[in-house]
Amino acid sequence: MSYNRLIDVVSQYEPKDDIDWILGRITNSKRVIIFGTGRSGDIADAFAKFLRNIGIDQTFGPNDVPYVFGPCDLLIAISGSGSTQYTLEVARVAKEGGSFIISLTSDSNSPLALISNKIILIPGARKWKDSDYFINNLLGTPTAPLTPLGTLFELRALLFLLSLVSYIRGEELTESYRKLIAIIKEFEPPSEYYEKLYEILPKASAYAKQKTTVLGEGLSGIVGRFFSTRLRHLSKGNTERLVNFWLDKGSVAVRRDDLVLIISGSASEFFATLAEKARTKGAKVATVTSFQDSKLAKVSDLTLVIPGRQIFKLKGLRSSYFPQDPKYSAFELRTLFFLESFIHYVAEKENISETDIKMMHSDFT
Repeated sequence: MSYNRLIDVVSQYEPKDDIDWILGRITNSKRVIIFGTGRSGDIADAFAKFLRNIGIDQTFGPNDVPYVFGPCDLLIAISGSGSTQYTLEVARVAKEGGSFIISLTSDSNSPLALISNKIILIPGARKWKDSDYFINNLLGTPTAPLTPLGTLFELRALLFLLSLVSYIRGEELTESYRKLIAIIKEFEPPSEYYEKLYEILPKASAYAKQKTTVLGEGLSGIVGRFFSTRLRHLSKGNTERLVNFWLDKGSVAVRRDDLVLIISGSASEFFATLAEKARTKGAKVATVTSFQDSKLAKVSDLTLVIPGRQIFKLKGLRSSYFPQDPKYSAFELRTLFFLESFIHYVAEKENISETDIKMMHSDFT
C-alpha cells in the first residue's frame, strides 16, 4: 500500500535537536513572518496559525505578509528548491529591511539559502533542470513516482514545523517528530477507499466540464488546499482536470456530476447543510470524517472514515480549530497522507508521469 510506503519514505528523515537558537529568534522578534507559495504556502499558513495559537501573537502567514520589513522582524521562508521566484522576492525585500531570515530548503546552494542568515536543510525536493526535464519529456517516464516534484520536502517540512511547535511547548524535537509519524502510521486506509473515491472522481479531458470542489476549514482546509493543488496537476497531453478549493474562488457553483469533497473530522452541521445543497443540484458528495453516524455522513454519496478527530466542547469554539498540541491533529495528518497516496494511485491508474505533472505546474511562482 502506497500509504505505508509514503510514511516509510518520509520518516527516513529526522530533525536534529540542535536548534535552541530558533527559540530565541521566534520569541524575541517583534514580528514572525512565515512565507511560501503553493503547497509550501499551505505549510507556512499552518505553522503561522499554530504559533498564534500557542501565544506568539505577532505571527503573520503568507496571506498577510507586511509591506515593510524591519531589523526586528524574523522571516521564515519555505521553498524546497530555494528558487521559487515569489518567495525569493519576499526574502530579498526582508533582507534589504534588515530582517533575520531562516530558510527551510533542500538546496544549501540555492538563491534563497545564499541570502538567508540560517538554513534548516530538509532533504526531499528535486529541482528540475531544463536538460533533465526535456530528456524525460522525450524518453517518457512510466508514471509519477510516490513523491512527485516537491512532495517529499513538503511533507517532511510540515512534520518538522509541527514538531517545532511541540519543541516550543517544551517537548523534545526528534521524539515529537517520531510521535507524529507513529500517529499517522497507526491508521491504514482500506484499499476500497482508493477505488471508491476514484470511481466518482471527475476525470481529466480535453473539454472538461465536471469538476472537483474541495471543502474544509481549519487544518482540514489546509489539507484540502494541499490536495487540490496536486490533483489539479494530474493530467496529461492536452487534457485538463478542473479542481477548485471552495475559498480560493469568488464564486464556485456546482453542477450535475461534479464532485464535492468535504474534509471535516468533526462532521460539522455547516458542511452537512452544504452537502445537502450540492446534492439537490445533482453533484456527488464524498466526505472524509471521523464520525460515520453523523448527519454529514448520511447525506453523502461516499463516506471515508479516518479516525483521530476529537471534539472539544468549549463555549465560543468553532468546529474548525488548531489545537495547541499538534498530536491532536491525527485526523488531519492521516487524511493528508491518505490523499497524497491517492494522488499516486490516480497517477498509476491513468499512466500520468512526473513530466506530465510538471507541465501543469504553475509558471508564476
